[in-house]
Amino acid sequence: MSGTARVPAISVLVVVLVFVTHGLLSRCMSRYFVTPNAQLTVQAKKQQGCRYVKSRNDPSGYENGGPYILDHFRLTKGRTDLREFLWTHWHEHKKGVAEARVGTIDRGTVKVLYLIQSDAKGQWGIDVELDRPMDPPCVAFHADSLVRVPIAKPDEDYPSQTLGLWPPDKLPQGVLSDSEVKDAKLFRVILVRENKPISDEI
Repeated sequence: MSGTARVPAISVLVVVLVFVTHGLLSRCMSRYFVTPNAQLTVQAKKQQGCRYVKSRNDPSGYENGGPYILDHFRLTKGRTDLREFLWTHWHEHKKGVAEARVGTIDRGTVKVLYLIQSDAKGQWGIDVELDRPMDPPCVAFHADSLVRVPIAKPDEDYPSQTLGLWPPDKLPQGVLSDSEVKDAKLFRVILVRENKPISDEI
């Protein structure tokens, strides 16, 4: 009798663990390329709409990159190529537009468009547009710089290469200097605004 009673109890425990695990994974996995809701609200008010994603008319005089395919659990060539494209164009002040397609667990494929360009004052930055079909509307925001963060375990796809692990409100210590030359497999890229991260690590 005790054995019979134990089976339902174990089954209930397994179900609870499955739901808890799914909830934790969803929270962690969906962080990539999704800035905090408070940040998105502020940024969306400052920059209405996503004119480039909607029209997809590439501005003239810009180098094109992508579409780069990014995955949560494995390092793709698209991810390293995107890191290299963003860093090279921003650091060397070269106009560029790059498209990334990011697979998520429960929100379909998110399209992200990056425009590296200077503003009216000659300051170089990155304008970003996120088109999330299951979480409309499209959101646009601006990063005034980016930093590179060395990867402690570059041969480990998950989580070292693909999952953002830093707190969303502060930059990590030990960022690479602008003059340091590194292969894109050895660093992550973080978009920055006013010395605070505005995206998870790419």
